[in-house]
Amino acid sequence: MDKKEIVTVLNDISVLYELKDESFFKIRAYQMAARALEISDMEINKDITVEKLLEIKGIGKSIAGQVFELARANRLELYEELLASTPPGLIEMLKIPGLGPKKIKYLYDNLQISTIAELESACANDMLASLPGFGKKTQENILHGIDIIKKFKDRFLYGAIIKEAEKIISKLKAFKYVNNCSIAGSLRRKKEVIKDIDIVASTKNPAEVMDYFTNMDKAYEIISKGETKSSIRLNSGINVDIRIVDDFQYPYALHHFTGSKEHNTAMRSLAKKSGMKMNEYGLFKDDKIIECSSEKEIFSVFGMDYIEPELRENTGEIEAAAMHRLPDIISYKDIRGLFHFHTDSSDGNMSIEQAVKKLTEMKFEYCGVTEHSKSAAYAGGLDDKKIPGYIENINYIQEKYSDLKIFKGIESDILP
Repeated sequence: MDKKEIVTVLNDISVLYELKDESFFKIRAYQMAARALEISDMEINKDITVEKLLEIKGIGKSIAGQVFELARANRLELYEELLASTPPGLIEMLKIPGLGPKKIKYLYDNLQISTIAELESACANDMLASLPGFGKKTQENILHGIDIIKKFKDRFLYGAIIKEAEKIISKLKAFKYVNNCSIAGSLRRKKEVIKDIDIVASTKNPAEVMDYFTNMDKAYEIISKGETKSSIRLNSGINVDIRIVDDFQYPYALHHFTGSKEHNTAMRSLAKKSGMKMNEYGLFKDDKIIECSSEKEIFSVFGMDYIEPELRENTGEIEAAAMHRLPDIISYKDIRGLFHFHTDSSDGNMSIEQAVKKLTEMKFEYCGVTEHSKSAAYAGGLDDKKIPGYIENINYIQEKYSDLKIFKGIESDILP
């Protein structure tokens, strides 16, 4: 496991202990260890030692041993036992906004509520309104939260899933029988919210590729397995679908399984008007395939510029590509800096120097540090006495990292 995954496990353990009403000190130990590891400069890999981990302030011997085990073996028996002994419905309820572990445990102990469905029924029957620590308004908020979960069930943020998808692609590309491989679908179009991960690959040995794919270490469950399509569910809960085609079909399949339904319909209509037929297996004229070695060549058949995946939504991109008037897409290299971020001077999870070092590595040219102000005491806002030291520290970091311009700022609340 990498550092981010281990921090997630430590935080999960603290929550699972809360659900089991463990001691405050044990819960707090895991919360502190997770935060200490997250903000540390230490790289975590299989070569890490317990002694090295003990150098991180906030991590004790017991948790250091567990972090070592997670880094080395990708699993922790304690974590697996806690998950197995906790009703999965209680963990699911943690997704409801405003409903923390203590309230969930209270509902489980006093009303035997162990699923979201049972919780919704209890709210509908006005069973929470008179409970201590709840009330009518809390009950209404819980019902509203349940509605949100239903609406966005099985949906994932792009930023939360892209790294996982890239790791799978990297493994597939390294497999000897895979000739071509790419992310497809809404994830390749960089939609903000996605339902699953789509992959297109080409090979001359589909059976071997399917065996390799369905037996990946990240696969929690095999949903289906076939000669041309297989699906697995990852530990994170997201489904991954892979489509296998021949090498010559790969560009057509990648185009088809990347485009939105509307884009594909418009492209097929354009092909038909041009006396051609288009599908996931090829572009045909008089029942003969028009050979294209890339998506770029597919678009050029129609006299069009290449349409980036992000634009394939049938919102005018096809017409613009035909007129050679597609917009330039903003890429990471175009982003030169950012304003408004927090450090551990208020409620951020890294020091100013750590942030500036990272931004320098990213080739950024400027940044604006804007901590919370004193009116946001709940978020560690800076009071007047701390501001001179805060500014002095930024000046010191500015001298050390002269390639990056640091703007000093504060997030000032607008009060009554």
